[in-house]
Amino acid sequence: MTKLTIILISILATAMMRAAQSQKLAKYSVLAVEYIGESDKPITPIVISDSEAGAAWYRSAVLKRGGSDLTNVHVVSDSLLKRLVSDVDALKGTLHQKGEKTFAPSRTVAVRVITPERDDAFLYEMDSAISLLERLQKSCDKHESLATDLVHFRDRIRAWK
Repeated sequence: MTKLTIILISILATAMMRAAQSQKLAKYSVLAVEYIGESDKPITPIVISDSEAGAAWYRSAVLKRGGSDLTNVHVVSDSLLKRLVSDVDALKGTLHQKGEKTFAPSRTVAVRVITPERDDAFLYEMDSAISLLERLQKSCDKHESLATDLVHFRDRIRAWK
């Protein structure tokens, strides 16, 4: 009886932790672009969110980077973020399933979309990544600093193509 009680408490605690984590995730919407592979200089990841809290959460919890590490963070309107996510959906890369142990080939761009409804990670080979970055840049032409960071990211990975 004691063993059964301990097992039930453990299962309940695990379920509560997962529910709390999913509730925390559901508060934020984030689109992140990160280069995976070799480079002579760092290629700075880009984190785009509709809130400062979402960007900070992604940077610290997912990228696991502190304040001194380089990350280009942009807070944009909800409508712009939705437009950028639809661009990613239009040019989907290889979907990386949660918990999947597949390693990305070198020189790959990873794009992560987190919204209250989903958490998807896509992997893009260089040509597809460049096309996606150009599309994202066109969608955010009125947000100059984000457009500039996307162009810089594209130019840096193009050098490794």
